[in-house]
Amino acid sequence: MRILVVDDNPDIRVLLVSILQRAEYEVIEASDGISVQTWVKDTQPDLTILDLLMPELDGWETLKRLKSDPSSKDIPVIISSALSDYDDLELARSMGAIDYIPKPWSNDDLLSRIRWATTARKKSS
Repeated sequence: MRILVVDDNPDIRVLLVSILQRAEYEVIEASDGISVQTWVKDTQPDLTILDLLMPELDGWETLKRLKSDPSSKDIPVIISSALSDYDDLELARSMGAIDYIPKPWSNDDLLSRIRWATTARKKSS
């Protein structure tokens, strides 16, 4: 399974990549929302983990673009953000995110949510 990790913080990306690779996922990294559409089209990830607070093109606009593009609208997106307000969770879900995991997260919780998201996608296909 291929996962696209989108976060402007290099430390968070390194941590996510390490966790996911140890769990035997293939990982692609993006450091900003601008390059996400290209990565999605080129690599066809099975799941995207998306930060919301990024410069230039934030995660909200990135999510909007992913879900409005026919080539990426069915790829599950898990939001991983320091924003933890209930309204943020509801907005992310209303925009098409499958899950929302506030930072900091535990490795077990992150992997559990990934397994759930990919299982939910397979059942809906």
